[in-house]
Amino acid sequence: MGALLAAIVLLGAAAPTVERIGQVRAAIVLPDAAPIGSIILIPGGSTQQRIDARGGTDVGGNFVMRVRASFVDAGFAIAYLEDPGDLRGAIARMRLIARPVFLLATSRGTTVAARNAAVLGSDGPDGIVLTSTVTESSRRYPDSAADIDFRRVAVPVLFVHNRNDRCSSSPPSGVAPLIARLPKDADVTRIDVASDRITGDPCEPFSPHGYLGIESDVVAKIVAWMHEHGAKGTS
Repeated sequence: MGALLAAIVLLGAAAPTVERIGQVRAAIVLPDAAPIGSIILIPGGSTQQRIDARGGTDVGGNFVMRVRASFVDAGFAIAYLEDPGDLRGAIARMRLIARPVFLLATSRGTTVAARNAAVLGSDGPDGIVLTSTVTESSRRYPDSAADIDFRRVAVPVLFVHNRNDRCSSSPPSGVAPLIARLPKDADVTRIDVASDRITGDPCEPFSPHGYLGIESDVVAKIVAWMHEHGAKGTS
């Protein structure tokens, strides 16, 4: 249990600033030095979260949320929203802070990230990172990334998946068909990792679906890809 709590409590000294972006409450965290880029975090599940006045969140155990301090430490400005459905305003806000602006999503959040990249055009992100991509719909969540028209995604895409992901909504075999639907000249990268630690449900964060035990390695791979796609400086 102590290791799990340590994995959750990763937000360091950097204090979030809470503001309204349109009608949505958002938290923004800046690194100590000038940011080398921006990342908008999109959690899984309902993809929505409650953000308190201090920037605290009720989905802190979700993969992208529990590692958020690691991206700040790597030099990025980060943001997370109560409702990330339409990210036009959030992307514009983060562009004022630092470009490029990446969307980093996990599980069902990958559907939101892909949809925003597909429909926003020049108002969309400069790249998207899809981790544990949901490609199979369920009774609880009838939509999936497979519903998105990936032919309209014109920015670099990174897929990260755990070979041992046993969540029925995100089988590793579901990634290749999405890649095949991207434009022929797409800048697409796939990274496969492997871990087997699990505590509870295979679709919950503390499992291979949420990269339990290999968080640092996965973050390092994502940061390296972001450096290759416009983020300046070194982590």
